[in-house]
Amino acid sequence: MIKKAVITIIALGFTFIGGMEAKAQFSKAVVMMRGVVRSEQTGKVHSVKVSVRAAGDKALEITSSRSNSESGNYLVLLQPNKKYWVHLESDDIVTKDELIETPAAASTIKMEKDFTVTTTSVAQSQVRTSMQ
Repeated sequence: MIKKAVITIIALGFTFIGGMEAKAQFSKAVVMMRGVVRSEQTGKVHSVKVSVRAAGDKALEITSSRSNSESGNYLVLLQPNKKYWVHLESDDIVTKDELIETPAAASTIKMEKDFTVTTTSVAQSQVRTSMQ
């Protein structure tokens, strides 16, 4: 009987906690950089690996994410007031690198950054056209 009551109380506790809104809290300020990756030609969303590297060392990956195949959304957490190389890659796109700088911040902030990519099928047809 007591065992059953304890299990019921624990289950109610998890139900209560699960219903609360989750908010990320960080001990230091971070920049939550998020956005959408789209095809330059069609405007449709595209799934790619979003790799972030230090501006001074392109070989050192700091963090990475994958843009969602249905929404194109990605999210990475970065330090404020820093420069980074964002490296976008996938089997079906032309690899792209873009230098970004995060804003200075005393608390966690959001930064919107969308990317457009060129699909390899389009890039290959452009090369063929220019060779003719």
